[in-house]
Amino acid sequence: MKTINWSLKFIIPLFILYGFYVLANDIVRNQTLQLLVVFSGLFTLLWFWIRNYSSLGLIFILGVFSRAMFMYQTPELSQDFYRFIWDGSIQLLGINPYLFTPKSLIEIVYFPNADLLYQKMGSLSAGNYSNYPPFSQYLYKILGYFNDFDVNLPIYILRSIYFGGDIITYFIGIKLLERINLAPEYIAWYFLNPLLIIEGIGNLHGEGLMVCFTLISCLYIIQKKTVLGGIFLGFSIATKLLPLLVFPLFYHFLGIKRFFFFSLSLLICSLGLWFPFYEGEMLIHYKETIDLWFTSFEFNGSIYNIVRAIGYEIKGYNIIKQLGKVTPYINIGIIILFTFLPSNHNIKSLFKNMLFLLSSYFFIATTVHPWYIINLIMLGVLSGYAFPIIWSLTVFWSYSAYGIEEVSEVHFLQLASYLFVYGCLIWELIKGPFLWEHFQKADLFSVQHSPISPR
Repeated sequence: MKTINWSLKFIIPLFILYGFYVLANDIVRNQTLQLLVVFSGLFTLLWFWIRNYSSLGLIFILGVFSRAMFMYQTPELSQDFYRFIWDGSIQLLGINPYLFTPKSLIEIVYFPNADLLYQKMGSLSAGNYSNYPPFSQYLYKILGYFNDFDVNLPIYILRSIYFGGDIITYFIGIKLLERINLAPEYIAWYFLNPLLIIEGIGNLHGEGLMVCFTLISCLYIIQKKTVLGGIFLGFSIATKLLPLLVFPLFYHFLGIKRFFFFSLSLLICSLGLWFPFYEGEMLIHYKETIDLWFTSFEFNGSIYNIVRAIGYEIKGYNIIKQLGKVTPYINIGIIILFTFLPSNHNIKSLFKNMLFLLSSYFFIATTVHPWYIINLIMLGVLSGYAFPIIWSLTVFWSYSAYGIEEVSEVHFLQLASYLFVYGCLIWELIKGPFLWEHFQKADLFSVQHSPISPR
C-alpha cells in the first residue's frame, strides 16, 4: 500500500502536466468537448492529489512546471493579447491608448504587425477605447519594444512577467496564511488552480498580477505598515480596477488615523500612475468604455440573465441599458453595507467580507468571463469557503459558447454551472465553510463555522 501511495504521489502530477500540455498545444477554443473534459479532469486530479499527497515543495514544483507547459505557446482561448501588444506599440509612437480606437488609427499608423494585431483582436476590441488601467499599459509598452517581426516575442515577455508575479504570490500567500494562523499548504488551491494557470499564464490576463499586489498590500496592512499597504493596493488597482471595490472595507480594521494615511498613500500612488495618461477627453473615453460593461456587454451572467428574461416578458425587449443605470447604485449600496460591518475588525472576517462583496458584484454582473473569478480564489482559500473554487471549475464551462463562427451561450451548461455555485454557497452559509475539510488533507482541517450556522 505504501508503494502504491508513493507511486501515485508522483504519477498523478505527470498526468496533470500532460493535461496542461494538451490544453496548451492541442486544443482550440471551439473544441468544446475536449476543452471541458480535459479541464474538468485536471480539476479532479488536482483535488485528489492535493487531498492525499501534496506538500509545499511538491506544490511549488508542480505549479512551476504546469506554467512552463504554456511558456512558448500562442494563446488559443483568448485574443485579448493582440490588443495588449497594440496598446503598447502605439504608446511608442506617442499615442495615448485611451484617446483613439484601433479602428480610427489603422489607416494612419505604421508599426510591425499592425495589420495582424488589428485583424486578430476582433471587431469589438478594435471599435472601442482601451479599458486597461495604467500599470497594465506600462507593461504593454514594454511589449511594444519587443514587437518586431515576430509577434511571439512580446507574448513571451508578458508571460514571464506574470510567471514571476505568480511565484511571488506563492511565497507571499504562504506568509499571509501563516500570519493568520492557517496551514501554508492551503496555497495549493490558488497556485495550482487550473483557471489561474490557463487564464493567467496561458491567455495572458493580468488578474494574477493584480492578486499579487493585493496580497502584498494585505500583508503590509496586517503588519500596520499602512503607507506601503496603500501603495501596493494602488498598483493593484492600476493593474485591474476591481480592488477599488474592497478598498473601503479596511476602514474598520485600520481605524480612522491609519485608514487616512492608507487612503492618502493609495491616492498619491494612483495619481502618479494615472497622470501621464491624462489629456484631452481621456476621462470621458474611459468612463464610456467602463459603462459598456454595465449597459452593452453580456456574457455568462447569472442573476442578470433571470432579470433580463423577466424584462423580455414584461417589456418585450432587452432591458440591459435600463439595468445598467441601476446596477452601479446597487453595487455602491453593497459596498457601503460591507464597509460598516463590525466584523471587519478581524482579519479573517475581513477576507470573508471581501469575498462576499466581490461575489455579489459578479452575481449581478452582465458579464462574467472565466478569468474574472481568479479574483475570488485566494479569498476563498483565506476564508475557507469552497464556492469560489467550485466557481473556478464551472466558469470555464462558458467556453462552450464559442463556436467556429459565432458566440452562442449553451444555456443548460450555464444553468448547471450556477446551480453548482449557488448550491455550494447556500450549503456553506447554512453549515459553514468547508474548503479546508473537503479540499485539503484531513490532518490540516480546523473547524470554522459560518456566522449564521446553527451549530
